[in-house]
Amino acid sequence: MEKERLNKNFLDEFRDYDFSKIKETKIFLVGSIRFKDYFIKIESILQIRYKKLVSVCSVDGLLNKKKFNNNEWDKLQEIAIRKLIGQEAILVLDVENYIGEQSREEIDYFSKTLKKPVYYLTDLKEP
Repeated sequence: MEKERLNKNFLDEFRDYDFSKIKETKIFLVGSIRFKDYFIKIESILQIRYKKLVSVCSVDGLLNKKKFNNNEWDKLQEIAIRKLIGQEAILVLDVENYIGEQSREEIDYFSKTLKKPVYYLTDLKEP
């Protein structure tokens, strides 16, 4: 039997979310490092099932935040802001309604300065 990444068990965790509400193609994922599993899974869902071009600030930063010094982390945050310019929308992974300070900065920049759409994972969840 051939393996399938987006199998029933994988997708069951997200069955209550309507990702089709995201109309834009180039999506930047924003959220807390503590929910890195959500980044990984939602990236696959958006890319494979919805044909979105998904980006994150830094995969290494996502997986290894504690290994960066403050200067390195600040540089990654600067890069995140630069990467936002080319995106059409962001999806905030506000798991447990948590949004960190750095994520808030990215959201504010994207929505207020770039005036582009911001989606929240909690808003995609069907009642």
